[in-house]
Amino acid sequence: MKIAILKEEKNEYRVSLVPTDVKTLIAAKHEIVITKGAGDNAGFTDHEYLEVGAKVLNNNKETIGNSNLILKLSKPTNAEIKCISPNQILVSIFNLANNPKVLFKLMKTKITTLGIEAIQDDGVFSLIIPNEQIKGRFGVLLGAYNLSKMVKDGLGKTFASLTHNKDKAQFTILNASYAGLEAAKTVLGLGANLTVLENDDHLVKQIKDDTHLHTLAKLNSCKFEVKKADFTDLSNIVINTDVLINTNSVPGSLTAKRITQKMVSTMKHGSVIVDLAIDQGVTADTETKPSTFKKPYYIVEGVKHFAIENIPSLFANSISVAISTILTEKFLKHLKGENALMTIKDNKILLNAIITYNGELTNKIVADALHIQNKNISSLIK
Repeated sequence: MKIAILKEEKNEYRVSLVPTDVKTLIAAKHEIVITKGAGDNAGFTDHEYLEVGAKVLNNNKETIGNSNLILKLSKPTNAEIKCISPNQILVSIFNLANNPKVLFKLMKTKITTLGIEAIQDDGVFSLIIPNEQIKGRFGVLLGAYNLSKMVKDGLGKTFASLTHNKDKAQFTILNASYAGLEAAKTVLGLGANLTVLENDDHLVKQIKDDTHLHTLAKLNSCKFEVKKADFTDLSNIVINTDVLINTNSVPGSLTAKRITQKMVSTMKHGSVIVDLAIDQGVTADTETKPSTFKKPYYIVEGVKHFAIENIPSLFANSISVAISTILTEKFLKHLKGENALMTIKDNKILLNAIITYNGELTNKIVADALHIQNKNISSLIK
């Protein structure tokens, strides 16, 4: 199999495969081509890839032209789409429910795509867990830091109780997702009070039964509650919330819009909203646009809104190693010959992660989010 590693665009610092996993794949008789400088931002040099047997090519167009399977971690650019033929497979994190224009281009060009965010085994989306873990942890730290007077308009409120002052920050997490669970651990580890809102019975039970969370709450004297909610009571909760963190329970789906302008107007000036699901769409009426690494927040109704796209990329080295390891173990090392589609056909987990094939949308989560029809991939591949 000829596997390509593309160089990512700006604000994407990760790389899809690291040299140690490239070495494993080459030992398994695969050929690896990588675009010059693709690993630089994640801390992996061209020399390291050359040392393990990869070929370093000058640009993405050349790399795509020398491959059967194409790997990248951000949605494809127009230039890349033009270079990819229908007999190749593009593997990426697409979030196409929030990028319908890209979806329709992929369908029009009949490109076969496999979504990293769509690979699941017994309901576990293993390939995106590292991304969600770092989002959850970093989101809490971001919120806690912005309560201090180190930043403009901070409330000057601590996240943990002090001697002679038991008052501390109140965090609220919407959705008990992978990121939500990590955020909950971090909040309780810091010592803040926490309310988790979730409308899925299974996830509510999972959080309620998590002994680790309850142990952290007890050790740090935190008020900790998990509510089965349809979010109609969110208006009453946000009034007393210092940091509101939103996540998304279903990878690849469109973010549910839960927060209204009226709700935000009732929050304290200097409080913080951290939207960790922004890659899949906005959660608040007051979110006018995604924020950036250089300008990470904007203020609406006196409330700081952090809606930073692609937070995991800020930790490119660590995340690249994690994704590369899982991608190699779960997918790439099982490939045989030069026809990746035939390998995928015999692997139900991978087959169900196909998003587009021969001009058709095959992913139900994306189809439901955009209210369009999808076709069953098994009926399309012969």
